[in-house]
Amino acid sequence: MIINKKRIVLSNKIYPLFAGLSGDLIFYIAINTLFLTEVKHLSALEISSLTTISTLVMLLLNPVVIKIINKIGSLNSVRVGVILLFLGAFLITIGNNYFTILIGSILYEAYAYFKKMDTVMLRNNLNFLKEEDRHLEYESKGSLIYAVVTMFTAFISGLLFSLNNYLPMICCLIFCLINIILVNFLYEVKPFNKKKINYDKRKVKITHLIFLLFLLFAICYSIIDLGQNNSKLFIQYKLGEFLTINNVAIALSLIVSISRIVRVVANYFFLSIYEKYKSKILSIIGYSLFISFTLILIGNFVPHKIIGIILMSFGFCVFLAVRDPFENYIKELLLDNSKEEDHKIMINKLNFTRKLGKLIISSLITLILLKDNLTYVMVFLLGLSCFCLVIVYEIYKILRKKKYA
Repeated sequence: MIINKKRIVLSNKIYPLFAGLSGDLIFYIAINTLFLTEVKHLSALEISSLTTISTLVMLLLNPVVIKIINKIGSLNSVRVGVILLFLGAFLITIGNNYFTILIGSILYEAYAYFKKMDTVMLRNNLNFLKEEDRHLEYESKGSLIYAVVTMFTAFISGLLFSLNNYLPMICCLIFCLINIILVNFLYEVKPFNKKKINYDKRKVKITHLIFLLFLLFAICYSIIDLGQNNSKLFIQYKLGEFLTINNVAIALSLIVSISRIVRVVANYFFLSIYEKYKSKILSIIGYSLFISFTLILIGNFVPHKIIGIILMSFGFCVFLAVRDPFENYIKELLLDNSKEEDHKIMINKLNFTRKLGKLIISSLITLILLKDNLTYVMVFLLGLSCFCLVIVYEIYKILRKKKYA
């Protein structure tokens, strides 16, 4: 089979841009809680249930999704993913009832299953070029572009929202269309001179290290994701105690914008920090999460509202600082410690464990919100961050042993 090397090189060059623009719903993520509460009139409980139900649906559909991915390949899966992202954003935008928004949320959850195959596609392309050691570099560039784009959109999302509640969502849909165009420039190396692998029946060995990576990713990524959303809602309610709704939108937009700057800086310096600390990176991330939840809780109880908002904002910024480096480093560890022919299955399992962890934790958060307020949610997430530190220590011991073996 003839491999088009020029297309592989072009695809690799475009990958960071595509990964940056398709990493999430640009514009929407900056005002999602504000949009759902003020425009769609959903409560904190309803917003939490959207995550819980949509995640549960996709977990039940996971076997079907994996069969589709194995059938159509990595590149076509990525194409399906960006289309689902557009459809999900469209339904969330036009939906005037909970059910329509829920369908949009389910499509949004489904997008991640398909789109995450871009990591496998990139790794295969780099393996063909004998440049697999540059995988973390490409992923970090994509995260940096995503951080820069979301930083600029965060600056203007609040302003656009104050002008017209639907302007950020219109911009979000435009970015989704750009992703659908960009995906056509990507390329996937087809397997050659190899026996066809039946992924449906293939068994992979889950070592102790890989199991711990799955467990850590399931819990840690979930508390980053859910902590980010709930803390933003937490800050929004705190601001609402002494500001009007328009001023809340502007203040929240400013806080989110600062967090995006922090995210850009963190992604920019991540490779340098990684080269210096290597396996200690996970420990740095783990302690950072513990500090972030602590600051948010302290800020909520500080009598002086402005000082409280500043402390909560610091904690919120930490989520954005560690989110991309954590995901990129976990994927790097997983791919480095598994066979090449198992990479697609490993990424599928990693995404599945992330969804499972998110389902369990979001369900518990929903139950907490039935009885209590967001303060207890933050206490619960703080406890989980402590448990993550235990897993990080176990992974660090294994990596240290492998290093000196």
